[in-house]
Amino acid sequence: METFIAGMLEKTKAYIKAWDVVNEPMSDWPDQYALKTGVGKSDLADDEFYWQDYLGKDYAVKAFQFARKYGNANDLLFINDYGLEGSGNKCKGLIAYVSYIESKGAKVDGIGTQMHIDIHTSKDNIVSMFNLLAATGKLIKVSELDIGLGDGIKTSNATAEMYQKQADLYKFVVEKYREIIPKDKQYGITLWSPLDSPDQESSFWRRGEPIGLWTEGFVRKPAYQAVAEALSAIK
Repeated sequence: METFIAGMLEKTKAYIKAWDVVNEPMSDWPDQYALKTGVGKSDLADDEFYWQDYLGKDYAVKAFQFARKYGNANDLLFINDYGLEGSGNKCKGLIAYVSYIESKGAKVDGIGTQMHIDIHTSKDNIVSMFNLLAATGKLIKVSELDIGLGDGIKTSNATAEMYQKQADLYKFVVEKYREIIPKDKQYGITLWSPLDSPDQESSFWRRGEPIGLWTEGFVRKPAYQAVAEALSAIK
């Protein structure tokens, strides 16, 4: 781990000033306060690997310490996960893990929430997540935002009503992020895919789904206008 982190940071420190040091650490079920593990899984993918199965719960402590050691003194170091807007305890579990990491002497500058969501995602859950994250006092970023139409609906089956619901939710996320997260803790919002996802290759994320602000042909969608309006309202 130290060799990898040292190599990455020493080669890029001249132009990279922020890192997701630990990505997707928390279990999805049954205990969302627990770390993911490969123990007991018979179908591990070739690229599936869990440091915690080898170094224990303190693997993230070491990762943040190495990133601090080999990067720039003022680098911003994040922990990042998906599904924090769900109805379970994953957001609380991640926050608890951040507290644990810091109790062991490492410093976590910020938390990233991916937000791969769809038009059926609960707005109340989104608000609850932002309130939980704001209370940490950390920098908060929306790191991988995209909004699908739910149920794997493809572009070819999308309706004008669905596109409007998508636009409304994009606007809601931006507005609530700016409203709930203190201004000095807003690291920013990153869109996972500006364009709708192509359907040509199986490797594309949400293949064939209209998740972007633009169509594949770079035509602005209602979601584009909604995000633009939410950003233009910022004082």
